[in-house]
Amino acid sequence: MADAHVASMEQRANNMVAQRAEPALRLLHTIVMSLHENAADPRYRRLPYSTNRKLRSVLDKSTEGQAFLMALGYRLDRTGDLTLDLRGRSVDGVRPLYSSALSTLSRALQQLTSSPAPREVQLDQSLPPQPAEGSAGVTSVTVKFVKGGPDLHGTVVSRRFDAGDTLRDVKRFVEGSMEIKLARPRDEEAAFSSSSSAAAAVPARDAAAAADYQLVDRAQQNRAFADDDADTTLQALGLWPSANLTAVVRDASEHDPSALAHSHSGAAAEDTHAQQQSGRGQGQGQRQRQSQRPLPSQLLNAHKSRHEAYSSKRAMGTTHSVKRAQAAAAAERRAAQDRVMAVLKKEAKVQDATKASQAQAQAQAQAQVQAQAEAEAQAQAQMELDEAMALQLAREFENEAARTQAAQA
Repeated sequence: MADAHVASMEQRANNMVAQRAEPALRLLHTIVMSLHENAADPRYRRLPYSTNRKLRSVLDKSTEGQAFLMALGYRLDRTGDLTLDLRGRSVDGVRPLYSSALSTLSRALQQLTSSPAPREVQLDQSLPPQPAEGSAGVTSVTVKFVKGGPDLHGTVVSRRFDAGDTLRDVKRFVEGSMEIKLARPRDEEAAFSSSSSAAAAVPARDAAAAADYQLVDRAQQNRAFADDDADTTLQALGLWPSANLTAVVRDASEHDPSALAHSHSGAAAEDTHAQQQSGRGQGQGQRQRQSQRPLPSQLLNAHKSRHEAYSSKRAMGTTHSVKRAQAAAAAERRAAQDRVMAVLKKEAKVQDATKASQAQAQAQAQAQVQAQAEAEAQAQAQMELDEAMALQLAREFENEAARTQAAQA
């Protein structure tokens, strides 16, 4: 039975390593370390799950951490706290289980710290801590990328910040997201190529670093943020309690003077060559230029595409879709938490029912023993009473015999 619990804890720890759930692993390591060092103290066998917000927030985000505690022996009691059930074992009998759990968590933490974190985790760790959803002073920032190639255009990223965080933190988040999205196709190509992953990651970072962008607030009449706003808080910039931003990525030709000069020189050369033609050649050149000239509808669509990110209808649709996705994700997390809580409550009920049945059986056994003892006592008393009566009758018979003999004499 103990081997099955140890195997379950190892599986849960490996799953948390794969999920990069470092807060849950460190919390479990602290809990098991306290149990191991204070095995005889019952205070360390109870976790205030219903009142400790930090403990609850970490465990609610990790179902594997909850399963690890269940495999260790924790159960949800009637007060909503987690209580360690020794399963009838002594304090010395559970020490090996604590040692196994502690070694398993230590190996998991060592494996987690030794393995490189993904790009998304590294980005999140470089930013200020993400506040809990619905907490005071939280602002939800949603950024939509415009232009920047097919891998970046139209993508939306979102994250929660504190109202006291600065715009520089948001820009780091935007730049890190750009780097991740531009590097993902290159990483996928590198996975199937014979070159090393380190060599394939360099041009991805260079492409992300070379990408220039302008951060615009759609809700404040397309306000473009300057470099002087980097150290201003989000609340002072009007980006609280929510912000819908647009990151307009500039192409290299838009801010490269050499590319512009090259395009202008090419256009001048074409005009000179067209002017040198005559007769039929001039007519063909004019017709060719007319055929290459865009239609008015194309010009109108191109003009609209420049401002498609600022359209209130499009922005509203994007915001609604993001909010629906966030609501669906939150509902899924709540459903998972409810399932875990249902399992814990069911096990608590089963355990209570088992204890009640055991107590009832023990009470019945004690009643039977007491009834048997009373019956034996009554039988013993009746036997003693019968012996006393027999002795009394024997004395009366002897006295009567003595009187008869005396009368005859």
